[in-house]
Amino acid sequence: MTQIYPTAREIGDALESWADPRYAESYDNVGLHVGHQDREVKCALIALDITPAVIQEADRLGADMILTHHPLLFNPPRRILSDDLQGQMILQLARLDITLFTVHTNLDSVSGGVSFELARRFGLDDISFLSPKEDSTYGFGAIGRLEKPLTLEAFLQIIARTLDTSTLRYTGTPRAQVSTVALCGGAGGSLVSAALSAGADAYVTADISYHHFFEVLDHNGHPRMALIDAGHYETERHTEALLCDWLGRHFPQVRFVRTELRTSPIQTYVR
Repeated sequence: MTQIYPTAREIGDALESWADPRYAESYDNVGLHVGHQDREVKCALIALDITPAVIQEADRLGADMILTHHPLLFNPPRRILSDDLQGQMILQLARLDITLFTVHTNLDSVSGGVSFELARRFGLDDISFLSPKEDSTYGFGAIGRLEKPLTLEAFLQIIARTLDTSTLRYTGTPRAQVSTVALCGGAGGSLVSAALSAGADAYVTADISYHHFFEVLDHNGHPRMALIDAGHYETERHTEALLCDWLGRHFPQVRFVRTELRTSPIQTYVR
């Protein structure tokens, strides 16, 4: 019996029935970026970012499609040239006939999405949106409670172990008790005040600026809440597994493969 495979359009439509593109931020660009919507998909590669190495990996796998969290075409290109990184990747995808699809802030904003999965991995219960929209139909960030209170120092150890990182930037009192935790995968500096208002004992996110750390201090300069920058890649790379699992359940006939590559360009120097 001949196996029937879904098209790139059908895979994208299914994803967007969960992560509705209407919930994406206005500045974002989600959906099909390069390739044929009607391309039959037998194998797809899942990665947080699109890079030349990811495209080469997809070619080796014989993948028909790449699905990423971060967009290649975040801003419309004015030209597509081979000596430009973005242009090179567009041309490479076209030459290899690989379709590229992106699910970004629309996946950040749904129940069970990026921040909810991060909360689950930290063992939180009673998870809800940190910043809900439209009667909590969607929103950004997540907030929940640990099964039992921990010291901040113990919670930092859990973060480092769960995210497989040795680098955490934070402000807080190591012996302070942490029970209610707010999170936002990726850049979540805009939700610092929401985490404070929600009564979080700690807020875990990434791309925190120097001045954001001052926002959590009281009039005596003491932290009202622990603020932890755990890294953009580190707080979102679980999205690869999240998408592989979700897509695998909905399209069991397709081979969904999580990239073996670390796509972050950031390296850490330890003295």
